[in-house]
Amino acid sequence: VVLDAGPGTVAAVVAEPVQGAGGVIVPPADYFPLLRKLCDKHGLLLIADEVITGFGRTGRWFAMEHWNVQADLMIFAKGVTSGYLPLSGVMLTRRVHDVLTSVKGMFAHGFTYSGHPTACAVALRNLQILEEEGLVQRAAERGAYLQARLQELRRLDIVGDVRGLGLVAGVELVADKPTKRSFDVSVGAARRVWLEALANGVIVRPLTGDVLAMSPPFVISEQEIDRMVDVLGSSIEQVGTQLRRQV
Repeated sequence: VVLDAGPGTVAAVVAEPVQGAGGVIVPPADYFPLLRKLCDKHGLLLIADEVITGFGRTGRWFAMEHWNVQADLMIFAKGVTSGYLPLSGVMLTRRVHDVLTSVKGMFAHGFTYSGHPTACAVALRNLQILEEEGLVQRAAERGAYLQARLQELRRLDIVGDVRGLGLVAGVELVADKPTKRSFDVSVGAARRVWLEALANGVIVRPLTGDVLAMSPPFVISEQEIDRMVDVLGSSIEQVGTQLRRQV
């Protein structure tokens, strides 16, 4: 896209380290290193959207660390307070900072609630807890266990893919396993599984493309992961049986 449009027409490339609402897509290992090289070659800024992945969700403080790539700007939000209060922000490299501060006058971009003291106090305490209780390392350990358990669902007839990183994961449902043919939208396969799992005490999120997304808390236990995966698996089996009867 950059080459087709012309590098001179592109200011920056914005990307999620792990695509969230788009289907929990984990990029190939060389994707971000190559994207970093592309941006450097053509003088483009690389902006990492770490709203979902930031502050430990993937088992690293920030997901870009998995590929040893530094973005020029990084967007963060819910993870900085663990969702207890709304807060978002932007981190930037010294190079970008120096450009902004080199201009005389005040950088007037802001919002009514920018720098809200209560939200910032919650963020500071949240970060302290993450560090003191080793929750990022815990997310890495529990995330590895979650990903391993979820792989067992590949055996199910309507599961086409299982993917994720740390404590964020997605299970994709398909109508035909060998060809990965999707269900017709009218079938609502992911929604059916969501309702079945919900009735049994497990909350997952159905996404477009019949992907079931999940991002459990950092403090989840292995026993809770077992129950979550077992309920999800039985819910998928139940819905798969129902759909076969309708054919």
